[in-house]
Amino acid sequence: PSPTPTPTPTPTPDPRYGVVAHNSGGAENEYFLDRLGVRWYLNFLPNMSDIPTGFEKLPYIGAIEPGGLLSTSTIASLVGSAPAGSYWYVGGEPNRKPITGSQYANVFNYYYTHIKDADHTAKITGPSILNWNFTCIGCGGYTTGETWLKDFINTYTATYGQPPPVDVWAIDVYPIDWINTPNNATQHAPIVIAQLQAMRQYLDTIPQYADTPIWVTEIAIHVGYTDWEFVSFSPIKLAPVGSYHWDKMSDYLNVVLDWLDVNGPSYKIEKWFFFVTWKD
Repeated sequence: PSPTPTPTPTPTPDPRYGVVAHNSGGAENEYFLDRLGVRWYLNFLPNMSDIPTGFEKLPYIGAIEPGGLLSTSTIASLVGSAPAGSYWYVGGEPNRKPITGSQYANVFNYYYTHIKDADHTAKITGPSILNWNFTCIGCGGYTTGETWLKDFINTYTATYGQPPPVDVWAIDVYPIDWINTPNNATQHAPIVIAQLQAMRQYLDTIPQYADTPIWVTEIAIHVGYTDWEFVSFSPIKLAPVGSYHWDKMSDYLNVVLDWLDVNGPSYKIEKWFFFVTWKD
């Protein structure tokens, strides 16, 4: 008789790992989540429909510039359609957008108040700053996450009498370097690690945030090819040049993820979302 085949065990997704999905949802998302073995995802949309069974979505509210905020009825509808106690990700990389930390103070209070009105068990993240005190190499700078976040916290505290009631702080970590290509572990992994260390050190200076976790809402690296070139300026498109260096990309991820695996608990870094799934 033929031997009984040994069943392949189903992997248990690590709740710390997430992914940024490149599409709005459906069977394609489920395929990627299953193949990658992750439970959490986000797709920069606020709706909580069409979530594959057994997975968790982080809803995103991107309308944060004054004059363009979601209406109170829209907020109530979105929150009402989500599971009670959901996390709400409010604002992505505002330090490279035309909104200051001071301006964001009122925006955060607006969303916090109306989300909590619709679900008092909901949890709200701080906006995901792009890096902490690093900007980029070989490109124009932007307001550092450190400067922007301190402006937000100080203005909110002065206006409302307490630091912003953030349940999770968020950061996108990219060692942006268009000169030293391909990017690599030796030069670029330390940049990412330093951003996370510095953010945690600052948060620990504010008693209210000593136990507030950090979520890395985007983690990736830009240039895996030998070089790159412009294809067009409108819209901006780049093209790879030379070979793709799998070894350098793997080394980079191993260094960063090994650090997170070992140090995540002590730095209270709870989750990290890879940017981005891709379909050729």
